[in-house]
Amino acid sequence: MRRILNNIFVKAMFIAVVTTTLAISTAYANTFKPVPMEKLQNLQLLHWNLSDEQLKQSYDVALEIAAPFAGLDRKLQLRHIATEIRRFTDTKVTYSTSAPHWLDAYGFFILKSASCQGDTCAMGLCLNILGIDYEHVNHNKWTHQWCRVKVDGTYWIVDSYGLYCGPEPAPYKHPKF
Repeated sequence: MRRILNNIFVKAMFIAVVTTTLAISTAYANTFKPVPMEKLQNLQLLHWNLSDEQLKQSYDVALEIAAPFAGLDRKLQLRHIATEIRRFTDTKVTYSTSAPHWLDAYGFFILKSASCQGDTCAMGLCLNILGIDYEHVNHNKWTHQWCRVKVDGTYWIVDSYGLYCGPEPAPYKHPKF
């Protein structure tokens, strides 16, 4: 019985922390100024294979996902974005390597069919909206892909598809692949 009560307490504390964090970040989001689409740090990569209208539609969805995390610490932003993109993947996206736009954020956010490259592009778009620069590791290659972000002098892997968000164990080495 004590173990059950302890688990309930831990879950309640987690929910309280997440709720408080989201309340604070939502208040900050009201003053948040997202990076405009035409000023995104990885614009050329994100615009690859997309029309202006397709990129705009993708940007609008990414903005809704990213904005609530604008006021958080950088590491928390990365973790929350990875979590939200994973939740989107699990509930709305079908994995594909043949559907239209399976390689980009438009396929992920709008057509809801993408590969890990489309997932990484979608996550990168959310990061850029928050002003976070990233490197798209293995872009356009037939191997696993993720966002690489420098945080306080350390590179982080931000990979919702591979279920990892944390420091790189070695340059360009993913702990799960």
